[in-house]
Amino acid sequence: MFQKAFFKDLPRETIKEEMQKEGFAPTIISNGPGFIYEPHKHTETKYLVCLEGTMDVTVKDKMYSFEPGDKLIVPGNTLHKAIVGKNGCIFFWSEKGVE
Repeated sequence: MFQKAFFKDLPRETIKEEMQKEGFAPTIISNGPGFIYEPHKHTETKYLVCLEGTMDVTVKDKMYSFEPGDKLIVPGNTLHKAIVGKNGCIFFWSEKGVE
């Protein structure tokens, strides 16, 4: 599930609190320009929120331009990949297993 600008202009602490309310424990990840996440999948649900920079994220066959404020939830066992934009990307990352 991709939601454009869902957290736009909200402070990081507020975003973190909202993610925690949904049962996630967010960590900040920072990748340099051009970093590539090769196609992969895992059993856990992944929850990402872009804080700075950009990343093109492909989930199944759909590509999303991941920008500050965007929210992306990748269900477990779903093929996905990404490439970080020219200015890098800083984002909240969290995942949780199937309950």
